[in-house]
Amino acid sequence: MHIVSGISIVQQMAWGHLHFYRRPVLCPKRLSQRRPEDEVRRFHLARHRAIHNLDSLFHQANEMVGLHAASIFTIHAMLLEDGSFVERVLSMIHTQCTTAEYAVQTVGTHLSASFLAMDSPYMQARGADIRDISYRMVRRLMACRMPALLGNRSGILVSDELFPSEILSINHKKLLGIVCKKGSVHSHSAMLLQQLGIPGLVQIHHLDAIWEGQVAVLDGENGRLFLDPDIKTLQHFGITSGENPTPILI
Repeated sequence: MHIVSGISIVQQMAWGHLHFYRRPVLCPKRLSQRRPEDEVRRFHLARHRAIHNLDSLFHQANEMVGLHAASIFTIHAMLLEDGSFVERVLSMIHTQCTTAEYAVQTVGTHLSASFLAMDSPYMQARGADIRDISYRMVRRLMACRMPALLGNRSGILVSDELFPSEILSINHKKLLGIVCKKGSVHSHSAMLLQQLGIPGLVQIHHLDAIWEGQVAVLDGENGRLFLDPDIKTLQHFGITSGENPTPILI
């Protein structure tokens, strides 16, 4: 058995098999073969479609977790409409003749870094919102589909970081818990987990894909993850050997 510690998002316990998710790395071409005005047109079209999709996510989240948490996606739409964001992207396209997706990714990276450099933990967490909308835009511009994070499996999902839109896309009947190497209790992803009542830990280090498929106990009350738990640990949490993995509220 191996134990790793992190910061708890929801003080509940769950146990199940670990499934690792690595977000596909998108590598857009820098220089465009199109005219700058064509790239600008592509950017605005993708942005309007992304905003429309965020409106759909807002209504979906409103039904699931209520208006307060659903407002996350209204905020994301506002970020896509922010004049500073739009002007920086358009400036790169016109002055450097880049593709729209490269400009969005570059501007998003710089803005996210600016938030991370702030003193306030709350403002630092907003960097994840920038990464979410930027990734959404680049994926749309490159015509890349969002992968299924869990598919038809049930388990505890492990990732470097999960965006709010990714959490909302998962079948929550199969999602037993979430473990992230990065992340913050101040993030909008954490807010969604709290409203959904899904156990979660962030800032979990020294955890890699060699543990794929292994059974683990997520102790949200004490911020610990028990990897390959022994019989004594299972009994401590009231788990019977051979029992099907399921969320357990405490």
